[in-house]
Amino acid sequence: MKNKKLIGMLLFVVLLAVITAGCGSEPQEQGNTEQTWELKAGHVAAASHPMNTQLIEMAKELEEKTNGRVKLDVFPEASLGGEREMIEGARIGTMDIVLSTSAVTGNFVPQMKLFDLPFLFKDRDHAVKVLNGDIGQQLLDSTTNQDLIGLAFWENGFRNLTNSKRAVEKPEDLVGLKIRTMENPIHMDAWKALGADPTPMAFAEVFTSLQQGAIDGQENPLAIISTSRLYEVQQHLSMTNHNYSPMVLMISKQVWDSFPEDIQVTFKELALKYGEIEREMLMEAELAYMDEMTEQGMTVSNPDTTLFREKVKSVYDKYADEIGADIIQQVLETN
Repeated sequence: MKNKKLIGMLLFVVLLAVITAGCGSEPQEQGNTEQTWELKAGHVAAASHPMNTQLIEMAKELEEKTNGRVKLDVFPEASLGGEREMIEGARIGTMDIVLSTSAVTGNFVPQMKLFDLPFLFKDRDHAVKVLNGDIGQQLLDSTTNQDLIGLAFWENGFRNLTNSKRAVEKPEDLVGLKIRTMENPIHMDAWKALGADPTPMAFAEVFTSLQQGAIDGQENPLAIISTSRLYEVQQHLSMTNHNYSPMVLMISKQVWDSFPEDIQVTFKELALKYGEIEREMLMEAELAYMDEMTEQGMTVSNPDTTLFREKVKSVYDKYADEIGADIIQQVLETN
């Protein structure tokens, strides 16, 4: 009798454990399946820029591949604030996703200042090889120290100079020109070394400031110059290609940590996919941008940058310790 009672009790305990476990697992699985996210992504480029059009395409595929669990609205033209403001919001969880220039990102993630060094890359192929390699991944990983998750590098392109005063073909032509720069000390030091008067300013203020003569010029990739219609207030374009400017697609770590693994994987894959598409679109569009600007009356010069490179060597020396002399050398030696 005792054995029968013991066996009965054991069977009851096992049955109770099975029932309890079954009741606990169903709501948890159901909750994960039903959770949804409505996110906002911001950037400062024009609505017609490939950055914006491809973020929108990425959002469509993201919603499709997550069965509607993740919806992403895209806000161009600084409608959610400047890049610095949006990055600060993503760090504290009041902003979801930011597509920012590496120059502004460098104010939060010092390793990104690597891209601020003038004339660092020989050409686009050189830059893309660095971004797609170990150095690029290390830089994306470094954003976690600021409660951000670096998803992928997109492209802003090589930055070139425009102004309303004169053609710039040698460093001496820059003397006295008031040039808008981003709020970035390396960029400012580089333009000072070249003889210009750098003036930091949010991009949203640039067109009006050029129009009113508060500044003489600015520097940006061709796509930004064209889609922002800066040719309406600038006469001279100098193809200096002084900085290759990647865009950093980042998401708030708070948001990222709320995703299950399958959504994280999908997000990363699509960020890389559409970053490559956006880069290809910019490459194909550059000739059209150039044609448009010359048709609008801009004069174009192609200066020999050898003398410019000599002038900015002091900038490399000043920031080598902060950025890392070893990583600078690795980039310069990448073939």
